[in-house]
Amino acid sequence: MVKPVLLGVTGTHSTGKSTFCDELKVSLECKGISVATIPSFGRLAVQQGIPLLTQHTYDSTMWFIDRTLEAQRTAADNAEVILVDRPIMDAVAYWNAAVEHRGTPAPMHQIDAINALITSQLPGYTTIVATRLDSSIALGPGRDTNLVFRQSVDTHLHQILNHFGIQHQMLVPHVRGALLDSLHTEILHKLERS
Repeated sequence: MVKPVLLGVTGTHSTGKSTFCDELKVSLECKGISVATIPSFGRLAVQQGIPLLTQHTYDSTMWFIDRTLEAQRTAADNAEVILVDRPIMDAVAYWNAAVEHRGTPAPMHQIDAINALITSQLPGYTTIVATRLDSSIALGPGRDTNLVFRQSVDTHLHQILNHFGIQHQMLVPHVRGALLDSLHTEILHKLERS
């Protein structure tokens, strides 16, 4: 069985990740490609009482990472392309921002465990796409309005990308269409489709 293309779209909330994943999925499915989308698990976390945002903890970070990796493994059985709306570094960026917000440093063994997970899982991604926060774009309905925290998540995410040397493509409004087209073409090429 051919290993599926695994594409992660990472960024703070309300930066266009889900919409981008939906558009890419539709364009690929029009070519007959089977696509699975791994959603953000925020709603499920709320239902299960998992701490979020400024209350995010090491345990809730691991909960998000476990759900994401489990969903990726399940999707790999049937999909040619897996689109991950919030790869594992997102949970880590939110945790880092929450730790900073609370002003209490995380224990070193937790940081080491998270870093080891990132290092072990990153090679599985074919492509990473990262958004950049533009605070002039309106928040989606029902989203957290704490701009300082949102900015902190964005900053921590890009620090993670840089720290781990994660190659990524930037998703910003003026390149959105071109990026959709280039990823579509790149994925077709990887799958040897025309």
